[in-house]
Amino acid sequence: MRSDIGVIILDVEESRGLPFLEVPTITILDEVDFTERVNAQLRNDIDEEDLAGQDALFTLLGMLDTDDDLYEMVVALLTEQVAGFYDGETKEMVVPASADGITPLQEIVVAHELVHALTDQHFEFNTEFERRIDEGIGDDATALQALIEGDASYQQFLYLESFDPAKAAQAALEAISIDSSTLAGAPRWLQRDLTFPYQQGLRFTNFIMEQSGLKGVDEAYQDPPITSEQILDPNKYVRNEGPLRLEALAVDLVGWQLFDEATFGEWGTQLVLLDTLTPGALSQATAGWGNDTYRVFLNGDETAFAWSYLAESVEDAEDLANGLVAHARDTMGAGGAEESGGGLLFASETPWVFIDRIDDRIFFIASTDAAAGADLRTQLGL
Repeated sequence: MRSDIGVIILDVEESRGLPFLEVPTITILDEVDFTERVNAQLRNDIDEEDLAGQDALFTLLGMLDTDDDLYEMVVALLTEQVAGFYDGETKEMVVPASADGITPLQEIVVAHELVHALTDQHFEFNTEFERRIDEGIGDDATALQALIEGDASYQQFLYLESFDPAKAAQAALEAISIDSSTLAGAPRWLQRDLTFPYQQGLRFTNFIMEQSGLKGVDEAYQDPPITSEQILDPNKYVRNEGPLRLEALAVDLVGWQLFDEATFGEWGTQLVLLDTLTPGALSQATAGWGNDTYRVFLNGDETAFAWSYLAESVEDAEDLANGLVAHARDTMGAGGAEESGGGLLFASETPWVFIDRIDDRIFFIASTDAAAGADLRTQLGL
């Protein structure tokens, strides 16, 4: 396997147009040890407390059932899907051993992961990605991950093209034999979110390659995309069209923990509404994203959420507001709504939901506690 991987290293260097600055560390583990390494790595990288807070938010927004455990779901999903990985912390390429030597599918996976190892040596993307995870707004990390995975996926498909038909067929058979039952049983929005960096990142990389080739991809690492909107519409990246200026929310709840302050971005907004709107309505509702910011508060089993959204036009704001009304009523189960102070107050006390549109701005407040929701509304002057 090491000999075969050595050949793939040379192929990747030639295809990607960059040399390895140092020979990557290759760690080959038997199947049991590999699975344990993946599971341990995921549990180390994924903060259980952070996932618990996200679980509470997504349950409030109707994206998860109350008995779902997002942390265990994500760990199980990623453990099931990993067939080899690049560890950005240790700079290792980790693959499971195969008794008959490296298989065609493994070759493709290794080529993909070696691109990560190669580009990280040249552009140190892992440092910037970790910084965005720790200090960023969420949507910026999503954008960088799409560049990273899109580049590796592009090279992966180039590598696949070198296979003869029999070898390509064998790789396909290996792929469909992988147990994906956990993925199939996950909420649709989570499935889409896991594949976003690969599918949309590949589209982004294709666009950059058509515009300026590998030089353009290299330059993208040095000036990475900052929003998922730039990934969904690469023209906006090329034009350096960033988010519109939007002030942060200043709301607070006495006695509650401020769990998170982040940005959904165009992609995250699509995920929220995915199970409510038809594909066409979903695109129309979210295409006018200009910027957004939200705050999530936790207090024991209670959750409160305040979201400020800025559209690119009044018409775009109207489209999203209509989608959010349908989401609150049909997906969140907030019941009917009545006009209240220029906005819409929904009848259900759990969840308590209020939506208001002021020109190109939208305010969306939801809470499992009606008093907390009303307090956030008062602080926003709505």
